[in-house]
Parts: sequence; structure tokens; C-alpha cells
Amino acid sequence: MSQRTAELLTQRKSLPIWSGRESLVRAVINNDTVVILGETGSGKTTQVPQFLLESQNFKGVIAVTQPRRVAAISLAGRVSAEQGTILGERVGYAVRFDEKSGPETKIKYLTDGMLGRELMSDSLLSRYSVIIVDEAHERTLRTDLLFSALKRIQRHRNSGKRADTKGKAPEHDKENPLTIIIMSATLDAERFSNFFNGAPMLYVKGRQHPVKVYYTENYQEDYVESALRTLYQIHMSHGKGDVLVFLSGQDEIESLNKSINIYADQMPEGKMKILTCPLYAALPQHKQHKIFIPAPPDTRKVVLATNIAETSITIPGIKFVIDTGVAKEKSFVTQNHKGTGMDVLLVKPISKSSARQRAGRAGREGPGVCFRLYTEEAFKNFREAATPEIQRCNLASAVLTLKCFDIDPTSEEYLDPPSEESVQSSLLILYGLQALDEKGKVTALGKQMANFPLDPPWACALLASQEYSCTAEVIKIVSFLSSTSKLLMEPTSEERDTVADMRNKFRHSSGDHLTHLNILHAYEEVKAGNGGLDGPGSKRALKDWCQKHYINERAFAEAGDIAQQLALACRRVGIDPTTSCGDETDGVLKSILRGTFQNCALIQQDGTYRQIVSRLPVKIHPSSTLFGRKVPAIVYDELIFTNNTYARTVSALEQSWIAELAIHNRRSA
Repeated sequence: MSQRTAELLTQRKSLPIWSGRESLVRAVINNDTVVILGETGSGKTTQVPQFLLESQNFKGVIAVTQPRRVAAISLAGRVSAEQGTILGERVGYAVRFDEKSGPETKIKYLTDGMLGRELMSDSLLSRYSVIIVDEAHERTLRTDLLFSALKRIQRHRNSGKRADTKGKAPEHDKENPLTIIIMSATLDAERFSNFFNGAPMLYVKGRQHPVKVYYTENYQEDYVESALRTLYQIHMSHGKGDVLVFLSGQDEIESLNKSINIYADQMPEGKMKILTCPLYAALPQHKQHKIFIPAPPDTRKVVLATNIAETSITIPGIKFVIDTGVAKEKSFVTQNHKGTGMDVLLVKPISKSSARQRAGRAGREGPGVCFRLYTEEAFKNFREAATPEIQRCNLASAVLTLKCFDIDPTSEEYLDPPSEESVQSSLLILYGLQALDEKGKVTALGKQMANFPLDPPWACALLASQEYSCTAEVIKIVSFLSSTSKLLMEPTSEERDTVADMRNKFRHSSGDHLTHLNILHAYEEVKAGNGGLDGPGSKRALKDWCQKHYINERAFAEAGDIAQQLALACRRVGIDPTTSCGDETDGVLKSILRGTFQNCALIQQDGTYRQIVSRLPVKIHPSSTLFGRKVPAIVYDELIFTNNTYARTVSALEQSWIAELAIHNRRSA
């Protein structure tokens, strides 16, 4: 055992869960399903899978699902270190478009969506002997669907009666039983127990220190500005301790980060310095890792995070929490029984459960303080818990998966069933994409779509590209749109006009999708240069080029990895991913239109645009290359709701292309 592994073992033994490991393992061995209610800081996420592995009672892989990719990757790294092995060997992970695991992997951290994808190739998840669903209280769409699937799979695999083993593993080699562990950090564990036929509940006490909570006296109209004031009050009047600020999204984080750094430069001499560390899903992984690194001497670390930091990860050193009381929540709005709908991402008040989780982040290592930027009366009016995603999200991808297994989505057993209207809307969307036939059965095209790690609209666009001989171009565009890293970064106000002029050379007359493609081609030309260490094609030259044009270099790396996986998926269904249309790009836009037919809008007589399906008025976002232009029809990637409804990532279309869509003929039929 190495010195590092020995040190980590000492840390493991200090965790509250360590003393109860034998009784915990015994409970798991003797029950098909166990619900573990573990306080923050108990060590359940990292230690339970290791306890089970070290007991040698489970021969298959132990899966641990996480709602977020950041958590899956960081947890796998930690447990791999505790096991004294290289990440990807004994301990691995799998998230969308990224995986480190192999045939020797025994503990695998993965997002719940990735485990759902494995169902496509192994409907009984036969390689896993234990599946741990962690952070179950977050109730993501994928987690709820996983609950339904696991209950169905366990019923099939555990049909034999368990032997009375008195703590020893039951003799079920032939039956290959499945053990399910549900882990939650909140007190709604009884619901999970009831769903899994009265599964026993175990309580693991955490290592939580007292947290003093303060509320504002009045409503804060600008909570970002209020967070800035509160941070500097903490910095000027409190001692050592890092700060965690909860915000709703990337834009707010970047804005507050800029403001903090401006004020930090004006701090009097002798005062502690401030080191800001943003944390949001689209941030590159190497930058996310900075939150775990202790601040330098005489420096206060300030982590600016979305609700990703509520429960999924533990950040060392946090003593103060600033809770703005908001988070972004995605909802799917059906459109008057027209068979379609749209995703809406809105900033909403958090739930009481989330507020408690946020406050608890301040008490992990010692007594802490939470500053809530809302009144105590407002807290009392918060929902007790967030609405499960399954009752507010687009279900098209989930419904397609169920249909591929010949399961009726309206008869599936759910912890909380989705609305009938939402299911029907998803069925009609899939019908419009030609993934389902008139009888609701999965078509050959639908089965191909389900094999891609993409939402159905983009999978449909990729499959349509074969018809227009432009698969290479569509793969590149879809890869950029699927990337968590933004391609174009926002320049400062002083440099905005200069950067806009430099970017004009990439502009495509049809709009944003092909403009993104032009940027990629320009980057590839710079990369293809051959001028030595600092010449054309060097890492330095690429970095300088990206900085000059305010382009995120990380987006190219991430999109490149995604493109490779999509190319493999294309080959599996018999599509040549290298087929290119050259300069004849109409087919690219027609392919995108085929998949995103819902996201079409036609120009009106007054110069505005209206969605074809819902008649919703939309405007082209100022960031688009089509802003200020009038074209007959547009297709867009997403809608942004502020004072107006803006379409973002927009391209121009011919109206005749829309009339050619199969959805119109199918609807008439």
C-alpha cells in the first residue's frame, strides 16, 4: 500500500459511515433493495460501493449513478485514488461523450442517462450486480425513468426466492439477481421505500456542524448586486474561511466574477486577497477542478456556483454560503394540443429542501454561516421540494426509449407519473420525426434514432444528412450544439466592435449554423499549418488565434470528441460519416430542418416572426448573424425568454423547404 493510499484510508476511517460498514453490508446482502438516508458529509457516495466491493459478495460491476457529469467524474477520481489504482481500471466512469472504464472495472460512476443508454444493448443490465442510485432526491427525469426500469428489471432477475444466508451472499449465480440501493440526502426516503415494495431504510448520521442562518429584512430586487455587497461585508468583517455563492446560471456567474475582480483590485493593502472560482456545467473540466484546490496563503477563495454545488460535490474550505434563493428550472410547455411544445428555461425560486442543502454546505468542516438574500417570509412560501423533472420536461427521448422496448409509456409504473398531455405531445413529436408510425409503433428510423447519444431531433437531423450527402457537415454542427462549452465568448465592451469586425470573415449568409461551421474550418486551417513550436499550427498559434477572435478553444476539443463518437454511431447504422456536400450547403439546412421542424418561424407582414406550430411571436437574438435582417423563414436551436422571446442560433430557410416536410403530409393523413 502506497503512502498516499494509506493516508486516504485513514481519512476513510474517520468518516461517520465507517463504523457502520458491517451492518450496512449485511443489510444490502439480505435485501433486494435498500434505501439509505445519509446526511451531508457521511461519506455514503464514496464509501458504500467500496464496502460492497471489499466484502467480495458481489461478482458483477457495482454502478453508482449521478445526476451530473461533474460529480460522476470527480467521484470516480477520488474513489480510484482511495483504491490505489489508475482511474479507468478498477474504478471508472461514463458520462455522455466521455468514458474511462474497461473490462477490469468493478466500480463505475456514471450519469443516470448513460445507464439508461446501456439498456438499449442490455435490457436486463446483466453485467451489474449492484446499482446504486445516488442523489435520488433531485428527481431528474433520467433518475425517475431509471426507477421504473430498475423495478421492472429486478422483478425479472430476482424471481427466485432468496436463501436464508445469515449474512452470506445468496446462491444466485444462475439467476443473476440485482440489488438496488437508493441513496438520498433528504427526508423523503419513505417514498422510495414504498415504491420498492417496502424496502428497509437505513439512516447514516453525517458530520454536520451548526450553521447560523441570516435573512434579509426586505426583498432584494437585484440579487446579484446584493450578493456582491454581502460578499464584501463578509470579506471586510469576518475572519478566514472560503465563500460559496449560489447563482442561477453561467451569465450571472460571469457577471459577478467580473464585478468581484474589479473591486478586489481596489482592496486596501494588507487585506486578504480574493480568488474567484466559477463552477457551472459548461465550464471546462480542468477549470472546474480549481474549486478543490486550497487557496494560497492570505487568500479567500470565492466559489460562484449553480445548484450543481448543492449536493453533488463537496468543496473543501467553505465556511460562508450566500444563497440568492433562485435556480434555473427547465419546463416543457405543450402548445394547445397541437402535438408539439417547447423547452422553457426560467429562473425560479428554489424549494425549502434546496435552501437547507445550500445552508448545509457551510457546515461541513466546522461552524458556518449562511446569508439568505431573501426574507424569512419568502422562505416559508417556498415549495417543500422541487417538482420532479418528469412532470415538467420534454419526454420525447424517454418515450422513444420506452417504445423501443415495446413498453406503453402511459402504463409504465412511475414514482410520480407525467401528465397525459405531456406524453401525448411527445408521441406526436416522435410521429412528426417519423420515429413512430400511425399506430404508435417504432419505425426503423426511430430505432436508428434511439441508437444515437442525442435527443431525437438531432438524431433525426443526422440521419437525414445521408439523403442530402452532407453527413460530415451535420456531424460537426451537431457536435458544437451538443457541447457544454460555448463557442463564442463575449468580448469586453471596449473590444466588441473590433472583435465583431474580425469575426465578419466567418459570417455565412444563411446564418449561425453554417457560420459555426466556417469558424471550425478556419480553426482547422490554422491547426494544419506547420511552422514549428511557435509557428502556424502550433499550440501557441492556436491559442493566440482563439484569444484574438474571442473563441473558446475548449469548444473545439469537446466538439471533436463528440464528433468522433457520432461518427462511430453513424458507421454502426451504415452511414458514411465522411460524406461531404462541399460548398452546396442547402442540404445541411434541410437536414437540420428535418429534425427541428418545431423550431420554425415565418416572417409576417409587419416584419416580425411567428412560430409555425404555436403562432408564438419570436425575435432573432442580437447575438445572431441574422440580427437586423429580414428573411422569409427561420429555423433556430433554442428560445430565450426575457422581455421578449428570442430565437438563438438561427438560420434562414426557403419557405418551400418547410412545405416539403413529411410532417405536413402525415398530419393531413
